[in-house]
Amino acid sequence: MKFIVNYTTEMMKKKVLIYGNQKCFSKYLKSKFQDVLVFDVCKNFRDLKEELDTYSVIVLVIYAEEDLFDFFKIYRSEIPLVVCSFNKRVLDFLMDLENLFLLDTSKIRSEILNQLGFYFNERILDVQIPFASDN
Repeated sequence: MKFIVNYTTEMMKKKVLIYGNQKCFSKYLKSKFQDVLVFDVCKNFRDLKEELDTYSVIVLVIYAEEDLFDFFKIYRSEIPLVVCSFNKRVLDFLMDLENLFLLDTSKIRSEILNQLGFYFNERILDVQIPFASDN
């Protein structure tokens, strides 16, 4: 007897944790990539109920240098990590760490989307994400 399991699209999607103390960037990412990724948003690591290793990638949005303390709570080279920041000093400080994708969020949105889409395709997806504009 053969069993066939029907997986929903949600079950097949990779999970992404977005950590940041503001909702704006996470809402934007969710709206642009929701067709291919499942997002959980966390504003405080104490609120995190699932283990970090259940995620395919973590997107950490750093607004101030003080947010680096949160970064070092989760930084492990085995978990792919995207660090997004407007703060050039933060990005420069993290430049030499392994398994990080640094994203300057002061760029225009279409460029941010292209860079993130390329990274997601390279690291965790087997599909091309269609996104060319910021519509």
